[in-house]
Amino acid sequence: MINKLRKIFLFFNVKDELLKEIASFCLIKKYTKNEIIFFEGEKRNKFFAIIKGHILMYDSNEKGDVIPKNQFGCGDVFGLISQIQNRPYCLSAVAQSESDLIEIDFSNFSKYISNPPFSDRIIKMLSNQILQEVKFNKLQKYDATKRVILKRYMLAKELGMSPETLSRILSRLKNDGIICYCEKSIKVTDKEKLRDIINGSVSYTQ
Repeated sequence: MINKLRKIFLFFNVKDELLKEIASFCLIKKYTKNEIIFFEGEKRNKFFAIIKGHILMYDSNEKGDVIPKNQFGCGDVFGLISQIQNRPYCLSAVAQSESDLIEIDFSNFSKYISNPPFSDRIIKMLSNQILQEVKFNKLQKYDATKRVILKRYMLAKELGMSPETLSRILSRLKNDGIICYCEKSIKVTDKEKLRDIINGSVSYTQ
């Protein structure tokens, strides 16, 4: 557990003696893709650190639509703000991929938060989370076209390619009748052709 804690920003370069104390009230939890970690309004006296995977914090409107608010990856901590403020989680959290999390008991950890290095790191961490949430909020204000462009940019970045390359690939797939655009989603219309591409017999990166 100590080696896993060292990978988390909040616990970088913390002495082994202190990490050992903290490890005594930590648990490793595994989550599958799309599995809910907690819902808005829950109060569980726990916060989480990410060893592997990606976590989305989200809100929902009266129609039940998901509104992204923040996203976290390896080394990040989430769910801590609510614990510091002694209130239920203000957002819901879901695993966007298979994820390994460290569940940390806040009642035991709370005695450390006012002392360095935790006090300085928590301030920096919360500031970054607020900035990230502002970016997500701005995304919701864009019109539909701008949201599609930004989402494609984020997807291209995740796939390690330029937005232009991703657009060319999607255009070829659409023109070849392999996919079609259905409102806010992309639907596969020819699974056999797509399987050939995945198997490497056809290239879409030129």
